[in-house]
Amino acid sequence: MRSGPREIGQGRWQLIQLWRLLVFSGAAVGLAWVLLEKGWWVKTPGQVVFHGASPQEHGTLVAASPLQFPTPLLTVDPSSMEQQLRRLAWPTLQVQVQRALAPPQLVVHLQNTTAQAWARRSFADRVERGVLDHRFNWTRVDGRHQLDRFPMVRHHVLVLVDFWTPDLQDTLAELFAGLEHLQTPVQTIRITTDGQLVLGTSQVLGEVHLGDPDHLERKLAAMDHLYVHLQRSGPPFSYADVDLRNPDQPNLGVSQG
Repeated sequence: MRSGPREIGQGRWQLIQLWRLLVFSGAAVGLAWVLLEKGWWVKTPGQVVFHGASPQEHGTLVAASPLQFPTPLLTVDPSSMEQQLRRLAWPTLQVQVQRALAPPQLVVHLQNTTAQAWARRSFADRVERGVLDHRFNWTRVDGRHQLDRFPMVRHHVLVLVDFWTPDLQDTLAELFAGLEHLQTPVQTIRITTDGQLVLGTSQVLGEVHLGDPDHLERKLAAMDHLYVHLQRSGPPFSYADVDLRNPDQPNLGVSQG
């Protein structure tokens, strides 16, 4: 059975559409290849633009990034570059990396945020120092970091950690939020291997043992009540420590000195 003129016309129209699709697809692939191979390349460090850093820091930042020259612009992973810069430049750095096509370059926006506190954690063979960023994430500090670029630390409290776990972020956030409203001066926060909290305060109270990180609001309120009362009354002796693991029954240990 012969095909009619209408069916033949439809077949030709479909062939024409298929041919157009193949032509346009080939042209697009060819154009992408040309741009990738000939145009969209980061060939020199000058094509990496930093906002929020001085010209003197440009070379240090480029060296801290994972870039190798020349490299195709489209193969650069912005998120990977952001993580690398944060890890090698300075811990409290906020980084945003964007690819620009005309002209081909990488645009990096830098903003140094406030650290919450200095911190130190102990291992069997070494002691590691670091900072707690604005979200209380632990970040190691070593000789590669430029300490002169660190912002002012918000809390003048040294956090001593015997064993760091990610869930400590919530505990520290709650603890620091509570300390902001207290009169008790706290110089150190120690977190033991089994998760116990010990605060180093003034000579009035000595070390304050909070125990497990539960009922922190009540424990901190009891500590502050004791501090204010003892400071006003002028205790006849100083205390070595205060046990507030049960905030309803505080136990004060007299200093032997």
